[in-house]
Amino acid sequence: MTYTIFDLLGASTRTTKFIDDRVLRAVGRLADSGLVRQAPIEAVVAAACLGDPINAVRRLAEAGVLPDELPAEQRRDLAARFSLAPDRLDSKTIAANAGAVAVFLGLPEVRGDATAQAPTGATPAYGLFPHQRRAVVRARELLRLGRTRLLLHMPTGSGKTRTTMSMVCDYLRENEGRVVLWFASTRELLDQAAREFHKAWSLLGDRPVPIVSSWGGQDADFTDLSDGLIVASLQTVYARRGEPGFIPDLGRRVGLIVFDEAHQAVARTYRHVVEQLSAAGQPVTPIIGLSATPGRTFLGGRSDEDLAEFFEHTKVELDTAAEGADNPVAYLIREGYLAEPAFRLLGELRADDDPDSVEDEPDDIGLNEDDYLQEVLGATLHLVSESHRRIIVFAASVELAHALAATLRSVGVLADAVDGTTAPELRDTAIRMYKSPAPIPRVLVNYGVLTTGFDAPQTSAVVIARPTRSLVLYSQMVGRGIRGPKAGGNRKAVVVTVVDPAVPAFGSIAAAFTHWEDLW
Repeated sequence: MTYTIFDLLGASTRTTKFIDDRVLRAVGRLADSGLVRQAPIEAVVAAACLGDPINAVRRLAEAGVLPDELPAEQRRDLAARFSLAPDRLDSKTIAANAGAVAVFLGLPEVRGDATAQAPTGATPAYGLFPHQRRAVVRARELLRLGRTRLLLHMPTGSGKTRTTMSMVCDYLRENEGRVVLWFASTRELLDQAAREFHKAWSLLGDRPVPIVSSWGGQDADFTDLSDGLIVASLQTVYARRGEPGFIPDLGRRVGLIVFDEAHQAVARTYRHVVEQLSAAGQPVTPIIGLSATPGRTFLGGRSDEDLAEFFEHTKVELDTAAEGADNPVAYLIREGYLAEPAFRLLGELRADDDPDSVEDEPDDIGLNEDDYLQEVLGATLHLVSESHRRIIVFAASVELAHALAATLRSVGVLADAVDGTTAPELRDTAIRMYKSPAPIPRVLVNYGVLTTGFDAPQTSAVVIARPTRSLVLYSQMVGRGIRGPKAGGNRKAVVVTVVDPAVPAFGSIAAAFTHWEDLW
């Protein structure tokens, strides 16, 4: 059996020396009054009066109880713990090793919990990079000064959504009882917005709020909504504009409107609805537009001027002057937020393919289908041979997208094709597999669905096999593959394109970023 302090005191001739008379009297009175069934034995009272384990051992050593009154067997065992012969174990050794002796006597081990060093810093769970924080500060300042419209101009891949969600969370914390309305035009952008807000508010929010999704046939009821975020497609709200009181009632609830891919704000179909919602606010509801390409045409035209006028010629862009960089894109590449893209030409351009029109003719590939497939497949397989593990291909048509994916699978490359008609569950599965961390190469071929709202930072190569005259669309496609290492991506990226990179702004993301500067 384990030898304890009670055994030691029970056999000691000096037990009463450690008993406090006041404690002894109090215990006796408790027993007499029936509050305890019987008075404890002297050994128990003495142990209680000895106090904490360290003082108890030291007092027993000072009194000569330890080690002198230990039975021979226990003295031998205790001496062995200190690598001593039994006759070399004395009171000085006992006092010097009071903690170990206390444990030997069945008392608790005395040790302090590991005290962590006082924190010297804190990392936010939903933080922003310095250039993003400066953009938020500038945008908030403009809103405080009475601006009702502004456009946040940030390159694709630089965190427009995250930056804006930080502002949305700030607004909701400061304006309980008001709703933020987030507009976007594609399922990918809408889904991305809802998920990103859920993540942001879970870390930055101060109360439960609803996230109301209104797109793809989801006609949400806004009647009792007075807080949180509405993520809505332009098409859904436009389709309900004729409902009696719908626009004024929704507008009165909304305190901030965010317009993703803001170059669409001046489309005749939607502009009037957005302006009505803003005007219904109390006061006028501010509109924040988001865009990496604050224009609509390459050469500039009335629609570009309309966009600048719609946002009152107020544009907030990344301020990187403090870091010694005049062009934000060059800074983001240098610091690893964006990958440095290398452009390669795919095939030969038609002589009249100048980017001078807003019209886009993706099917006009200038090659027969067999030659087209060989060009694109050759470029894609070459990228695989260069150890690119995630490659996205923008095909010229739905049929060609599926033919490319099928051929790649036939030669042993994992590939899927998605388009606007792909069932949501099939599209989600293809995207999930593409985003998986598996180190084997995988190609995602698409037509018309992944130019915006698709974020797969591990993508290191983009094949733009869809002819386009739109710098906006072209920049969006390039942006799918230029996430830098600080954003979970790559230091370098490859863009293989049918659009001649020698055309101004089509071979440089830095030039594309500043292309519409004169309009603002």
